[in-house]
Amino acid sequence: MGSAAPRGDAAILEQAHSDYATRGAACFKPPFGSTLRHIGPDALDLLHRLTTNSLLDLADGSARRTILTNEKGRIIDVLWVIKSSDHELLLVSDAPHATEVMEGIERFTIIEDAELIDELDRWKRWYVFGPNASQVLGEVLPGLDVSSADIGSIRGIDVAEDGMALALRNDSAGPMSWLVIAETTAAEEIDARFSRNRLSCVPEEIFNQVRIANQEPIAGNELTQEVNPLEAGLMHLIDFEKGCYVGQEVIARLDTYDKVQRSLVAFTQEIEANNQRLVTVGERIQSNETARNVGWITSTGRDCMSGETIGLAYLRKPYCEVDGALTTSQGSTITVFPRTHQAR
Repeated sequence: MGSAAPRGDAAILEQAHSDYATRGAACFKPPFGSTLRHIGPDALDLLHRLTTNSLLDLADGSARRTILTNEKGRIIDVLWVIKSSDHELLLVSDAPHATEVMEGIERFTIIEDAELIDELDRWKRWYVFGPNASQVLGEVLPGLDVSSADIGSIRGIDVAEDGMALALRNDSAGPMSWLVIAETTAAEEIDARFSRNRLSCVPEEIFNQVRIANQEPIAGNELTQEVNPLEAGLMHLIDFEKGCYVGQEVIARLDTYDKVQRSLVAFTQEIEANNQRLVTVGERIQSNETARNVGWITSTGRDCMSGETIGLAYLRKPYCEVDGALTTSQGSTITVFPRTHQAR
């Protein structure tokens, strides 16, 4: 996810756009993501003490999102914690791999009776997103109550012998999206059900277009160790009353003294107006007055309706309210504007 999604075959993308617009929902099988099992009598307490959100009151069979940060208050990973019991948690993220989060947790696992197990091979995953995502998912997995699910709600269902699926309502591709994770033994049945309901899986570019249009950050692009949770707009995932966690002092000081230097913004680029090149992920953004670097581009895509280039970027705060044109280090012009909402 560190670079723009490949354009792919034009005919396939055109058909995928058409299917998504007609159905109001799409399925995407991400090539990224990590799934960990955290087990042991101290697992929940340890994760509560290491991450930004409060977890001790998490009920069995429920989920909550939290952030693992380093000593500098920078983001290591943003995790969905699914609690089976006090002794067993499932940690789910969009991170390309689990190495960094495992190292971040195991570094502070000293006398605690807790163990992390990488379960990427045990679980397969799909995203179902779009305005009709809940309705379509209910058709694919009948018997799964998805009609009144808020973000963070989780549903489980047996779909095959010795195989179950969990559906987590989240916002990775916008305000109405679900992450379905299923045991490997159930994966073939899940694929078959998507096929029977004429919900073929779309290319990654479609997922990114919808995600970026909804201004949602994702691990590997916006959520990295280059930024802290306040810059990424994740204040709602921080419990300022819970006490210490790794990076807590830095984050509290940034918040108390209003020292946040950058913010995540959205931008557009009209390439047909002046035949300029497409901007790319990682490209620096410059001040028009001083030509100094004031930010960088984290995601790019193409708006499904207008066809123009859209994207997300980090900018120094004085430039976040520009609501106008800035120039990249490669000479391209983009129009930046503040995000219309924070990620949930």
